[in-house]
Amino acid sequence: MNAKQPYLVGYRFAWACAAMLLSTAGHEANAAPELLLVNAKIFTGTPGRSEATAVAIEDHRILAIGSDDAIRKLAGPDTRIIDAGGRLVTPGLIEAHVHLAQNVPTPPLRLPGLPFPGPTGDETLAAVAAAAKTQTTWITAYVGPSVARDQRNWREALDAAAPDTPVFLRGFWGHTSIVNSAGLRSLGIPEDVADPLGGWWGRDAGGRLDGRAYEAAETIGPRIRPATPEFLAQAFGEAEQRYARWGVTSIHLMNSDKSVPMTLAGLARLKPAQKWTVYSWGAWETSPQHIVDAWNVIDAATPHAPPRVRVEGPKWVLDGSPIEQWAFQREAYAGRPGWRGRSDYTDAQLREILQLGLKRPTQLALHAVGDAETDRLLDTMLSIAPGDAWRPKRVRIEHGDGIRPDTLEKVRRLGIVVVQNPTHLALPMIDGRPMIDHPALLKSFLAAGIVLAFGSDGGPAEANPFLNMMLAIQYPGQPAEGLTREQSLAAYTSGAAFAERQENLKGRIAVGMAADLAVLSQDLLTVPLAQFPKTTSLLTIVDGEVIYEDPALVRP
Repeated sequence: MNAKQPYLVGYRFAWACAAMLLSTAGHEANAAPELLLVNAKIFTGTPGRSEATAVAIEDHRILAIGSDDAIRKLAGPDTRIIDAGGRLVTPGLIEAHVHLAQNVPTPPLRLPGLPFPGPTGDETLAAVAAAAKTQTTWITAYVGPSVARDQRNWREALDAAAPDTPVFLRGFWGHTSIVNSAGLRSLGIPEDVADPLGGWWGRDAGGRLDGRAYEAAETIGPRIRPATPEFLAQAFGEAEQRYARWGVTSIHLMNSDKSVPMTLAGLARLKPAQKWTVYSWGAWETSPQHIVDAWNVIDAATPHAPPRVRVEGPKWVLDGSPIEQWAFQREAYAGRPGWRGRSDYTDAQLREILQLGLKRPTQLALHAVGDAETDRLLDTMLSIAPGDAWRPKRVRIEHGDGIRPDTLEKVRRLGIVVVQNPTHLALPMIDGRPMIDHPALLKSFLAAGIVLAFGSDGGPAEANPFLNMMLAIQYPGQPAEGLTREQSLAAYTSGAAFAERQENLKGRIAVGMAADLAVLSQDLLTVPLAQFPKTTSLLTIVDGEVIYEDPALVRP
């Protein structure tokens, strides 16, 4: 692990020892920890503290760490002692980037070829036409890059296949939404609809809507099926159950397709077991004239956040993705001469977003995927203020695919945290070419002193943190950029805590930190790499409370 990494430097050893003495001295002579975890192999996340085998927990925090004998001496008659059976114990994992409750609003058609390359345009139209013979309500379907990159007039094509039935096609990764004329009528979208801030409506040469909604205009699904607290509580609860079985104790929600107040209402109904940080969706909270609305919504919503929930953000989507070829690139896309994608915001709008972000106390989370969009972002930030002014803001670049070796120094100077999604590193070839024309970086970030955090950006299968760790270590096709096992674990723990400005509270196993821990079914430091995705948590603890316990856990 690189000593330059801020999230690995942590507290000094002397401070940790002093804190341990203060923590234990503050108890009455007959007081004892609530919980002891013993016979463990502990990954503390702090260099030099890997020898610990036991942890004492009291009042939601880590009271002490050390040897089994030393920690057992702290036990009292009411202390629960859990034997980890020699298994690996890590800080609670942190999912640093996920979208939840983003479902196609009606049962989707089953189309071939998903996820990549997905059905062809003709296959999609044939399926829609067949469904339209019997279906009068919304026909919906997930599509892949084959449809997203198909330049036909989709409104006309879908009108021919389903003239009277509304149709909605949605890219499974987002960034692609297509609707027919019946759908536009059902949604009340007129031909002269204004483009929203951060998005636009596709039009043909005559100015007529062509059926495509781009970026912030992609509100089709939520208009068909608006979110409710009940729906969100169920979706978030199902996610919590999945995550608890993986040892995830904190979730960074990228709050697309819904407002912050609605999300907080859903979380309040759920009463979360894990800790949530909600990154509001900038384009959802603004009008074209008032970018500041995004922060005003956060200010109004934050006092209503339920326990274990924080509101951060806003997140701004600055460009698309290479899957549909809308990320803003330095070079033209293969097969599309002269087409480099485009930015979602004008230079003036981006500047206003960044200036407001620098003034306001919340973080900025910025989706910037293309290398040209990343260049524009970094240069605009430096034109507004020097790195010393930006560093305390801890701006997040979500995905980071567009950070090239020649821009690493700017990223470091600005104190930007990179939140990467390792499943992106294994995207398949499309039409014989990689979807990202240049390899994304991983190890180079750490070597440059840039903090790296991991999130899944995916659905229930892709959200598996151990799958993502495996891919980050292997890095298919680019092994020189692969991480060590320890670095990969750190990106899912201390790095992710640093990414949300909570590194002094969680992300490591150290005295005084929140008692967020996971007992894993496999030793990720030694198990064959191919076995990583089979890993589960046998015990997941949040603030000292056991939220998931597998019967397979060994006890004395």
